[in-house]
Amino acid sequence: MNAPDTTSATAGLSAVVLNHDARGIGVPMLLHTDASLGPAPAADRFSTDGYLHQSALGERLFETGDLGGERTGAHLLALNFHEVPAESRRTAAERVRRMLDLGEPYDPDGTGTGPQIALAFYDGDAGTALWAAELCSRLDVRAWFYPLRWTSLEDGPRVTDEQLADIATAHELAFHTATHRSAVEISPETVASEVTEVVDRLTRAAGRPPRLGAWRGGARYDAAELGNQAIRDLGVTHVVSNWSVERIG
Repeated sequence: MNAPDTTSATAGLSAVVLNHDARGIGVPMLLHTDASLGPAPAADRFSTDGYLHQSALGERLFETGDLGGERTGAHLLALNFHEVPAESRRTAAERVRRMLDLGEPYDPDGTGTGPQIALAFYDGDAGTALWAAELCSRLDVRAWFYPLRWTSLEDGPRVTDEQLADIATAHELAFHTATHRSAVEISPETVASEVTEVVDRLTRAAGRPPRLGAWRGGARYDAAELGNQAIRDLGVTHVVSNWSVERIG
């Protein structure tokens, strides 16, 4: 999720995240949850330095299985994928298998307090989505899919409504706009096409509204923004940012 440079605290974050995403084999990230953040988290946790710290912890946990004695509270290790080209899939699959040793699958409505894992596939490339869904089903682990209808990041076919419905029988669908937009880009003119129609599409495919959502830019939930008001009213209960998964509303 490429982040815009909006404040001095996040200056340079876009380049950092884009460099991580370009690997094509899955980026491990240790995300904060409500349990680890507490009621009043320090602002510096959501800075560029905070992202780099969580990224380093995620890499360490993924590679070694421990956090070197650092206390983080309940934590969630996410392995984030965008388009996974055919030549990278063997390595990517090995990384998915590695995740299964590191925690229990994440459930936003669950009560787990130990290490949790989430396999997240963004951007809706059909080849990646179908490969990932089959792989994770074979490994008996639920994955999260954040499909886009269109993005200039990729030129391959997009996952169809029928394919989404099939994926949803074993995995979870999550909100990520129609054409890769940030929350601040959602206006009264675009809220229907970018948000409402997307949530309706995912709800038809899965039989329930998506529980998780993520914005281009990886921003946290801001109740003052129209896009966030819309997903909340449509039933989305959690927002995934560059740093965290947090309950909204």
